[in-house]
Amino acid sequence: MLYSERGGGNMEGIIDSSSKESAAEAVKVTTMMEEGGTGLADNAKLSASTKEEEDVDRHWDQTSKKVVVHNVLKFLRPKEVTKLTNEWLKNKEHLNIKIIKTKKPPKDNWIKVTLEDETMVDPFIQLINTGGVDGKAMTNARGGKLIAKRASDIGIDGADDENNRKRKDRDGNDDDNDTFQNAKKRAAAATTATSTTKAASIRILSADEVRDAITPLWRLPYQEQLNLKSKEMIHKCAMKIIKEIKGKFRILEQEAKRGQRGKCPKVYEWVGEKRAIEMEDIVPSPRLFEYRNKCEFTCGYMHCKAEEAIVVTVQTKKSVEGAATTDVAKKDDVEETAAPPAETIHKIPAAGFLAQGWSGGVYLPHCLQNMPDWSCGLADIFNDFLATSSIPPYESKLHRGIWRTITLRCSLRTRECMVIVVHAPAGGGVGARHCGSDDYSTVFESEKQRLIDMLTNDVIPTPSRNFPEGHQKEKEEISDDAGIKVTSIFFQEYVGLSNPPPEHPVQHIYGKTSLEERLGKCTFQISPGAFFQTNTRGAEVLYDIVVNRIKEVTKNPQDTLLVDVCCGTGTIGLTCLKEGVVGKLVGVDISEPAIADAVVNATKNGYTQTETTRFVASPAEKVLPDEMKNIPISCTVVAVVDPARDGLHGIVIRTLRSNERIQRLVYVSCNPTGTLARDAAMLCSPPTKKYPGRPFKPTMSQPVDMFPSTKHCEMVMTFDRMSEEEYEQYHGKE
Repeated sequence: MLYSERGGGNMEGIIDSSSKESAAEAVKVTTMMEEGGTGLADNAKLSASTKEEEDVDRHWDQTSKKVVVHNVLKFLRPKEVTKLTNEWLKNKEHLNIKIIKTKKPPKDNWIKVTLEDETMVDPFIQLINTGGVDGKAMTNARGGKLIAKRASDIGIDGADDENNRKRKDRDGNDDDNDTFQNAKKRAAAATTATSTTKAASIRILSADEVRDAITPLWRLPYQEQLNLKSKEMIHKCAMKIIKEIKGKFRILEQEAKRGQRGKCPKVYEWVGEKRAIEMEDIVPSPRLFEYRNKCEFTCGYMHCKAEEAIVVTVQTKKSVEGAATTDVAKKDDVEETAAPPAETIHKIPAAGFLAQGWSGGVYLPHCLQNMPDWSCGLADIFNDFLATSSIPPYESKLHRGIWRTITLRCSLRTRECMVIVVHAPAGGGVGARHCGSDDYSTVFESEKQRLIDMLTNDVIPTPSRNFPEGHQKEKEEISDDAGIKVTSIFFQEYVGLSNPPPEHPVQHIYGKTSLEERLGKCTFQISPGAFFQTNTRGAEVLYDIVVNRIKEVTKNPQDTLLVDVCCGTGTIGLTCLKEGVVGKLVGVDISEPAIADAVVNATKNGYTQTETTRFVASPAEKVLPDEMKNIPISCTVVAVVDPARDGLHGIVIRTLRSNERIQRLVYVSCNPTGTLARDAAMLCSPPTKKYPGRPFKPTMSQPVDMFPSTKHCEMVMTFDRMSEEEYEQYHGKE
């Protein structure tokens, strides 16, 4: 699809939303300057405009509320920092000072304090600098004088530099007294009538460079990719776990020497073996290309060279009902200018990937081999909509604009597709200007309906792809010629600065309220906020490994209970039930939408919640201890954990260790080189007061490639409880 097709028909396709008002203002100021109108009143108007924009920045940037206190002691723990700040305010309630946040880098001798209101800054600075003995400065524990200053005057963490840079980027000059120079630059931007940037400042990536950023292993033959991942699992997972465990023994030995604990046990024999953790050959993905069933695109601006886009100029008088036009500006409004030179770069509203971060704009997914056709087809529809929409994409640096992200889910087996559109409030985001120029509430509902109509008008179109040379398309899993249609649409309003959490409410707009997927022998319902493996066929391979690991220790499956921690929609637990390797299931997950799906999925696959399954929506660390106590004594207990990248909470690890009825633990990790290594060390180290119970030891590790062309890999690691005899050998009888 040509860029010119997406860019025409609406100035929002080319110009930042913030430039619509400033363009007219800048043209007016330039005309006044040429006529000698440089009076104080005009200068005051511009200064007021600049001040208003700076006030908007302060609305979401809290630099004006921050104070830096120097000469505090280094290496303070968070509790000590809290205690110190409380001491500063002790018996000072009359000052009405409230600290809402502190930041203390361990190796630095300063604390950055964020106050509740800007009016508290000066009293707090005065308190630190004069609130000590005899009106002198407060002191640290060693008698050194504390010094408090505004954060904006110091530049710690680049706070003042960052804000100056934002103002400089917006105004073109950081000199407050140089108002007319700024006006000239805004007028120049208005006359060229395009949102362009010099090519020297922004480099547009080639298709190969986009692939390098998003799928860094795409150039390697698949066997070489597997070899590379296998080596990484050995060096950065298995060997790292052993190193962490040995470190735990060294800490215990040092504590024993200081008399802080009893005799330290000698290092377990298995830890010292040459291949302490056996690593199986990595299991390849059943599908190498277009394997993703979930895609997330960011809305922003795509940078496009001038020769690839329409050269658009501003018409100072808008046409019917506020729709922008692409006519050349009239001579009596501004000076006639030539089209932008070839070295300029245009910004076109689009949805895609941030291959260079926010400053580099978004890139379309069409060149990526792991992206399926249906996702690129939907991206084309959404980009056509953005290019003609009167509502701009969200800009994270300014926190203005509306359209934020689009999440797509699809099942090739059920031919269903779900679209989730995340947007800022129609009245404007956190950084919305007071003048109301960022308020799109009058057109939001009509634009939303237009997007729904575009998405549901027909089957998802087949996009034009630009795969690398030599790419061979794989055979489709299902040969049904019928196209895929969008079967459900959700909108999600979010006012925060980052991304909405999974439990954030969504608004159902169109079609079904969930997506249905078939995995192995089971059928699963997936809600918008629920987790589901992004490679469907790869998930079947992954779960088969988990089933086999559990089957090895379940002599009587009907009397075996599976504790599924971070269970999501119940995929692993219900698969184990369906395969007959366990008879009962208790699942725990923090996501309420996922647990709601799990309850439905249990019924959908022939299991009622009261008889064989129980699902709990709560952080695992809060409910797992009580859930373990309620398990009948007659049941054999096996545990599976499948946490997010953050890994397991310490209380979960303590519960799993202390409950010695769990003889086997299967850990499914999407972060094997990070949190798996940390958690494994705590599971396998000698018992302590914090982590009691006989330790586990890893008996099998099986990497599974779920993400071809990327560096990511899943790991299924099996832990078995140390036997009582072996435990007594190292720790003696208790």
